[in-house]
Formats: sequence, structure tokens, C-alpha cells
Amino acid sequence: MSKRVKKTEPSAKPEPQRRSRRTQPAAEDSGDESGADSDASGGGQSDLHIGNGVAHNFGDYRDGAITHIKLKNFVTYDRMEVTPGPHMNMIIGPNGTGKSTIVCAIALGLGGRPSLLGRAKDISEFVKHGHERGSIEITLASRGAELKIRRDIVREGNRTTWKINGRAATFGEVQKTTRQLSVQVDNLCQFLPQDRVVEFSKMSAQELLKETQKAVGREDLLALQTELTDLRQKERQTMSELQRTEQDVDALRKQNDVLERDVQRWQARQAAESELRVLTALVPVVRYMDAKAEHDRAKEARKQAHNHYTQVKNEVSAGVEEEIERLEAKIARGESRRRQAQDSLGASERESRQRVSRLERFDTRQRDLSAELQDIGKQAQRRREQISKLRSEIAQLEAAHPEEKPQEGDSRELMQMASELNKQKLALRNELIELQDSQKALMRSNRQLNADMASNERQLRDLDNVAMRRRETLRRFNEDTVRALEWLEQNRSMFSQHVFAPVCLEASVSNARMANLVETIVSAGSLKMFVTQCDKDYHTFTREVNDKLRLRVDVVHYPRPLDSFRPPVSRDEAKKLGFDGYALDFIDAPAPVLAALCTRDSIHEVPIAAGSVDNERIEAGAHFKEYIADGTRFAVSRGRYGSRSATVTTSRVRADARLLSAGGETDEVRATRDRLRQEIDAIRGRLDESEGKTKKLGKREEKVRDSHRSLEMREDELRQERQRISRELASWERQKVHIDTRRAQLKSAVAEERRDGEGGSRAQAERRRIEQQLRENARERAAAVNELASSVEDMAALVHELAKAGLAGQHDAQQLNQLRSDAERHREAIEDAKQAFEQAAEAFNEAKQLAKQCLDETRRVTEGLSDDERETVRQAQAERRTMTLDELEVELATCRQRLSMAANSGLSVRIMEQYEERKQRLVRMEADVGELERALRQARKKKLRLRERWERPL
Repeated sequence: MSKRVKKTEPSAKPEPQRRSRRTQPAAEDSGDESGADSDASGGGQSDLHIGNGVAHNFGDYRDGAITHIKLKNFVTYDRMEVTPGPHMNMIIGPNGTGKSTIVCAIALGLGGRPSLLGRAKDISEFVKHGHERGSIEITLASRGAELKIRRDIVREGNRTTWKINGRAATFGEVQKTTRQLSVQVDNLCQFLPQDRVVEFSKMSAQELLKETQKAVGREDLLALQTELTDLRQKERQTMSELQRTEQDVDALRKQNDVLERDVQRWQARQAAESELRVLTALVPVVRYMDAKAEHDRAKEARKQAHNHYTQVKNEVSAGVEEEIERLEAKIARGESRRRQAQDSLGASERESRQRVSRLERFDTRQRDLSAELQDIGKQAQRRREQISKLRSEIAQLEAAHPEEKPQEGDSRELMQMASELNKQKLALRNELIELQDSQKALMRSNRQLNADMASNERQLRDLDNVAMRRRETLRRFNEDTVRALEWLEQNRSMFSQHVFAPVCLEASVSNARMANLVETIVSAGSLKMFVTQCDKDYHTFTREVNDKLRLRVDVVHYPRPLDSFRPPVSRDEAKKLGFDGYALDFIDAPAPVLAALCTRDSIHEVPIAAGSVDNERIEAGAHFKEYIADGTRFAVSRGRYGSRSATVTTSRVRADARLLSAGGETDEVRATRDRLRQEIDAIRGRLDESEGKTKKLGKREEKVRDSHRSLEMREDELRQERQRISRELASWERQKVHIDTRRAQLKSAVAEERRDGEGGSRAQAERRRIEQQLRENARERAAAVNELASSVEDMAALVHELAKAGLAGQHDAQQLNQLRSDAERHREAIEDAKQAFEQAAEAFNEAKQLAKQCLDETRRVTEGLSDDERETVRQAQAERRTMTLDELEVELATCRQRLSMAANSGLSVRIMEQYEERKQRLVRMEADVGELERALRQARKKKLRLRERWERPL
């Protein structure tokens, strides 16, 4: 950092030459003009008097004029007296003769302090050396009489006592007396000590005029001048404020004029959206009204169904029920008699069936015995036919069946070959598994590489997003701020008003050339601070983020509005000095954020220029404490006392904007972009290499699969060959078993034939036995037939009785069925009425539930509306009272279509809020302009009146 210091020294005015005329020859005195501590080398005069010796009348002196001065033990004088005349008086003498001592005595004797003279600090230092006391006595003319003021000075204790006309007085009384006589020893236009000539020469014309008016005693003129000065200052301030306000009004009006057409389109679209919201809110209202009407209809239908059910239920006929009971009892008695007859008939039937069964057994035995007689003759013939058939079949089987069994050696050789094929297949399968594992590993690697490349490409896309770049840049500088922002985005519902994100994310600089200049002015802490709009949100944020999350972030709340910040000079005057504008002019941000930056960094007071400016003129104007020009930051400080010389400190501005860039790339962003592209190229190379390996593995896998398929085909051939050999062996074994079975059957039949030939008398005996059994069976059968005929007669009588009872019961049953049918139809009517009532009740409940749902939906929709929109919905409901839901849906669709055709201005809600805020500010500022103009006219009229009153006597 370099410093350039410029000091401005006031030019000393040449002291005017004065001609003096002696009124009295100067007597020698032993005083020394150089200071109160010096002493005359030759000693002081014991009794020295200066005057012309002419006696004057007090009436010749003006009030407040000095008529006599008397000193004792004062500086170098032992005693000294001066008698001035009523007109101009001069004390003339060479240096060192004590002229300044007399001047000091006048100042101190009339109430002046030692500091007024600039010689000594304490009053005791004006007592002559060697003495403990000194005194000053000055006589003044006062209304034609004399007024003596005496000041006694005591060295010890640095004490002073006062007397007025010999009476003890206080310092305040002395000052009051001198003021009444217009004696002003502290006024350089009335009393000018030698040591304050330089100060007098530096006084401006206005100050000299002011002090002159005080010196001549015209306090009224001084008051008028002061009031005129204040009025002039007020006029200038009012004019400056009026000019700034008019400029601000023009600037705001231009900003709003740019958006006027878009705002009108936005407002038209908002009106359409409002109408859509009203119609959308009206849909559940109409649905509720329809549901309410349906509910009322269902309620009335339920009531009618209940009345009908009650009426049908009470129409039961008691006589029908009694007749049904009588018939049921009669039928029950007839049924009892019928069951008794039926039981008797059943017993007879069972007995008859038993007799029939016995007769059938006799018939069956007769047939069996007859068949046995026939079989005895046919059995020998069948056996001979069977023997012949078995011999022929055995011969055919032996001719078709080879005697030698097929060999099993070929089968074992095939099994060995199959085992060897299995081993080869297992080796190929293992190799195939290894190839698949390698391919899976390559696929996993490719997925990871693709994911890495997608991540890098996403980061490249994110670099093109200014907000994302700013957030990532902010994350590198302060992780806590980004974490607090993420918490804020998830918990905005906790705040009553909008809490603005860090300034670096809310603000932007439209002109890229100014971004680094603005960021030089705005501190790093200000760029990272959150801005709240009320104390409640401020305390909520600090409690949740700073206290609970323990994040070190900065949050502020400044209630001062943005329009209260005024630049030192107007923007036009700043542009005349070479500036492009103030830092505030280049920052786009919400009003609360800009107000916070004005409070923290005074961006409304710091002008900016991309090029060079007239530094000398700017520093001489003393308007700016800080400004930026030609890549350099200038800080101007001025002394509080004396000449208020300017000290300028310079420093270089920030090379690149880190957080407020307008979209351009920094070196860091470019380096990140290059790194990501290199990584993507490297990943693509690895993917190509992996693809080559994958192709090689695929080819190898195809070869292995071909070999495996060949082995499987060879294995199928061996399996088919083994199956063929197994089938041949099984067929030979089955044929052998079949031949052995037929040979055993033939052997058994031949043996039985042989036994029959040896025992022929036994067959004759068997025939006689069967014939005897046939005769006995015939006798028993005849007896069974007689018993069966008796049973049939008993059954016929019982059947006749049952028929009679059946006819009577059938007649009664028909009457009972008719009565029951009538009763059933009545019950069905009751059930139908009950079902109708239940259906009506169910329809009523459904309508009631639907109405409740529609009412809840209506309340939910209307709760989200403002009071104005609710009133609009009520008016729309009244206007569309007869409109059906379908008609409302048509109108809603028409409104949606009209809204879709409406132009979208692209304005955000925040820009509209700024537009409305500027519009309101314009109204207020235009009112302020009117007030300022009226105040300016009044100030000018009052100034003219005061000036006339002031200049006339002046």
C-alpha cells in the first residue's frame, strides 16, 4: 500500500500598513513585549502616566469606552496609568517598551482569560517578579458616568478577586457588565492581540462580517445574518434534496416504464389466474349444493320407504294364520295315520322282498346247478384246446427268441466314454464361469467408469450454472454458511417473512467489468451474511442456527428503508467528475439486502469509475471518503482540526470477483473445467480399452460354448446308444420270462388232463349229486311262491288305504299351500319394503357422506383463499346460482383455455414486488417533491424579507 499526502496551507494575508499619529510622546517604560515572564533590564518606572493632559467630560465618551487604566505590579510595571481620549487612541513606541503589556492588561482587566492572549497559562504569571500581588483597574464610560472594574491578582494559589466601583463582585457579574456595554475582548474585530493576528487573517468575509456586527453591538443584525445563513443553508439542502429526489423519481419512473407493458400483461394474467382460482373454488361449492339437494331428496325417499315398510308390516291377517294352523294339524293327523299304514306297508314290503329274495336265491341255485351240469361236459374240451394253443404259442416264442443273451461290454465302454465327456464338460463349464466372472468384473468397472464420467459431465454442466458456481465457491470459503442455507431452505415455514440467503447469492452485478470493483467495496462478511426483515425472524434464526446448530454465520436485521440512504452528491454531478455511478447502482438485489449493504458498507456513498478521474478535483471537493477509479481504491481522510488537510490512501482492487461474478469464468473455474475434461477423456480411454477386452472375452466364450455344445451332442449320441442296448436286454429278458410262464401253464394243463383220464367214475357221481340238489331246490321254491302270494294280498289292502289317506291329505295340502303362498307373498312384500327402506337409508347415508365430503372440500379450498377472493367466490356463487356443475365445468375449461392463451411476461413475484414498491415510492417521492418545492418557495420568500430587514441598517 502506498500513501500520497497532500496538505493545504492557508495563504497569509498581508497585514495592511497603518499610519499612526502620536497624541502623547511615549514615555520610556521598562516593559518587555516578548511575554509575561520577561523583565526589563533597567528596572520599571515607579510612577508612569500616559495621556495628553487634556481633561474630558464623561459625556464625550461613548458607553463602554476606556477613560482610565491603572496598573500595579503588573508584568514589568510597578505602577502605571493611562488616560485615553474619547476618540482614537494609539500607543506608539519601539519594541520592548511595554505596549503589549498595556494590551494584556486591558484584556485581563475586562474579564478576559489568559488563554485569550496566548502568552501564559495562569493569571498569577502576570504578577511582577518579586511581588505577591498585582492589580488592574479600568474605568469605563457608562451612561455619562464612570464604571470602575478592578482585578486583584494573588500569586499564591493563582487567585483573582473582582470589584465593581469598589464593591466586591464575581467573575460572572463582570462579564455581564461588559456585555451590557458591548465590550467583547474575545472578538478579534474589537480586540486583536498580537499573537492572534494570523488567526484573524484566516477569517472569511462572512466570519469578519459576523464578528464586526457583534463588535458594534448590533446583536439584532447578527441574529438576522445567522437566520439568513441558516435559511440559505436550508435552501441549498432543500434544493439538493429536491434535485436528488427528482433524479430518483426519474430513475424509478424509467425503471417502472421499462416493465409497464410486462406488468400489465402480468396483471391481466393474474386476473385470469384469480378468476381461475375463484371458479376452481366454486366447483366444490356447486358440488356441495348438488350433493345437498341429493341429500334432501334421499332423506325424503328414506322417510317414504320407512312409512311404506311400517304399513306393509302391520297388514298381517290373523284368520289366515289360524286356518294354516288348523290345516297343518289336520294334515299332521292324516300324515300320522298314513305313516302308520306306510309302516305296515313297509313291513309287508320288506317281508315280501325277503320272500322274493329267497325265491331268487332258489332260482339262482337252480341256474348254478344247471350250469355245473353243463360245465362238467365242456371242461375236458376246453382243457384240450388250451394245451394245443399253449404248445403253438411256445413254439412261436422260441423261434423269435434268440438263445444267447446280448453282450453288456459295449454298455460299460459307453459309460467310460460318457464319464470322460463329463470331465471335459466340467472343465469347459469352469472356464465359462471364469470368462463370465471376468465379463462381470469388466461390466462393474464400466458402470463405475460411466458413473464417474456422468458425475464429471454433471459437474461440467453445473459450472455453467452461476448460482451453483457461487454456492460451491461459497462452500469453499465458508462451509457453515452453506449448511445454514440448506437448513433455511428446508425450514422457511418457521419464519413470518422471507429471510434472504447470503448476499453473494441474492445479489448480482449486471456489468461484468464492475463485479471485482463492487466486491472490493463490499466486505467478505457482508457477502456471507443472511438478511432478515423483522426482529422475530432475526431471533429465530440466531437461536436455531447459531445456538442450536452452532454454525458460525452472520445474520442481520436493519429496519432502515433503502430510500432513506442518500448519496453525497447527485449521480449527474458524480458523472461529471468522471464516475460511472455509485456501487449501489451496479448491484441488483432485493431492497432489504441493498439496505443492509448500505448500512454495512455504505455502497450508496462510494462512487466507481472503470477509467481514470480527476483526483485533485475530487479531493478538493471533500465529498467522498472513498472511491474507486482506474483499478485503484482511494480512501480519503481529513484532520479534525486546523486546516483539515486531506490524506489519501490507495490500494489495488480485487483482480477477480469470487462471489459476485456476473457469469464470467475465473481462472479457478477454467482450471476445474480443464481438469474435468481431462478426467472424462481418460475415462473414455479406459472404457474403450475395457470394450476391447469385453469383445475378446466374448469371442473366447463363444468358442467355449461351441466346444461345450459339441460335447453335449456326443454325450446325447452315447446316451442313445446305451438306451438301445438297455432296451435290447430288457426285451430279451421279458421274452424269456413269457416263454417260461407259458411252459408252466402247459405243464399244469397236461397234468390236469392226465388226472381226468384216470378218474372218470368221479364225474358221474358229481352229476348225480347235482341232479338231487336240483329236485330239492324245486320243492323249496314252490313253497316260497305261495308265501309271496299271501304277502302281495296284504300289501294291496294297505295300498288302497294309503291311497284314500293320500287323496284327503292332498286336498288339505293344496289348501295349506294356497294359504302359505298368500302368507309368503305377504312376507315377500314386507321384505321388499324393508329392502327398499334399507336401500333408501343407504342412499341417504351415501348422499350425506358425499355432502360432508363436498363441504369439507369447500372449506379446505376456501381456507386457502384471501378475504377478497372469498367475497369474490360468494358473489360468483350468487351470480351463478342456477348454473349446473356441467355448465361450471365448461366455464372453467374456457377460463383455462383463455389463461393458456394469455401471454406470460416472465416476471417473477419478487420483480413485481419491487415494481409495486417502486410505484409506491414514486407516489411518496412525488409528494416529497411537492413538499420540498413548497418548503423551498417559503424559504426563499422568508429569505427575501429577512435580507431586506438586514441589509437596510447594514
